[in-house]
Amino acid sequence: MKVDFHVHLEEGPYSLDWLLKQAESLRPLVEHAEVKGSRKWASMLTNGLAERLQQGPYSRDWLELYRLRAKQAGIQQVCVVEHLYRFLEYRSYYEQHVHIGSDRLGTAQRKWLSQVANDSLDSFVVFLQKERLRWAEDGIELRVGIELDYFSGGEETLRHVINQYPWDVCIGAVHFLEGWGYPIQDARERFGRQELIGLYSLYFDKLEQAIESQLFDVIAHIDGIKAFGVRPDETALLPYYQRVARALGRMGIATEINTGYGLASQLREFSPSYRFLEILFQNEVPITLASSATAPDQVGQQLDEARAQLKRVGYTSFAVYEKRKRSMLALD
Repeated sequence: MKVDFHVHLEEGPYSLDWLLKQAESLRPLVEHAEVKGSRKWASMLTNGLAERLQQGPYSRDWLELYRLRAKQAGIQQVCVVEHLYRFLEYRSYYEQHVHIGSDRLGTAQRKWLSQVANDSLDSFVVFLQKERLRWAEDGIELRVGIELDYFSGGEETLRHVINQYPWDVCIGAVHFLEGWGYPIQDARERFGRQELIGLYSLYFDKLEQAIESQLFDVIAHIDGIKAFGVRPDETALLPYYQRVARALGRMGIATEINTGYGLASQLREFSPSYRFLEILFQNEVPITLASSATAPDQVGQQLDEARAQLKRVGYTSFAVYEKRKRSMLALD
C-alpha cells in the first residue's frame, strides 16, 4: 500500500514565490481547457488563483487537487496535518515561547508569526472530517493530524490541543531553539554563526525532551535542523543519533522518513540521513512515510525512493495511524 502521512494544505509566508507555487498547482486545470500562453489561459489562471485565495486552503476545490494527485500516484492513504502556528487560537502559545522582541531577530519572527497565523483550528478539523467520506468513495483513506511545536513548559497547552479533537495522529516537532525559529531566514543567519556541535547538541537535547514528554505519536523530520544549511562532520553526531533513537525505542514513538524537508536543505538528503536511519532501524523505531507536501503536485514526492531506502536499511514495514492507534503495513 502507498501512503503519504504528512501533507500540508497551506504554508506561508505569502510571498511572490508562494503565489507562483499556487499558480503552478492550478496550471494543469487551466491547460486542460486552454492553449498555454494565450490571453484566455492567463486570465483563467489568474482568476483561479484569486478564487483560491478567497476560498482559503479549507475548500473542497483546493482539497480536490490533493485527492486527484493522490489517485494519480496510486496513494491509498493520505494524512493531512497542519502546523499549530497557522491557527489564530494558538498564536499566544508562540508569543509566549518564541523570541519576538524589538531587535532584528525578534522583529522578523513577530512579522513571520503575523504572516502565517491566519486560520481557525476548528475550521480545519471540521472541514476535513466532512471530506473523509468523499475520499473513501474514491478508494483513498483521508486521515487528519496536527503538527505541534514542542517548547519546554508548553506541555499543558499541547495536551489541550491533543485532547480537544479526534486526531488520527499527533506529530511533534522542534522548529525553535531558545526562541529562534531555524526555518525563519533572519534566525537561520544567526544559527549559521553558532558553533555547530553546540547547536546540534542543543537541538537533540530539546528533541529528547519532546520524546520524553510522551505527548506525540510521531516525531517529525528528526534531524530537521540541517535545513538551515550546514552540519558538522556527521561522525560527531552519531552519539546524539544513538541517544535519540534509544529514547524513541524506549517510549514506543515513531519518526518519519521525510522527503520534502530533507531535500529542501543544501545537504540534498532525506530526513533522517541514511546513517541516522540505520541507527533508528537498529533500535527498532517505527517509521512513517512523509512528503511534507505544501501543494497538491508535491503529494507522494520521492516516496518510492524513500521506501527503497527503508528496505536497504532493513525495514520490512512502516507505520500508519488511525484514531492514534498505530498499525504496521508491509513494505512491498
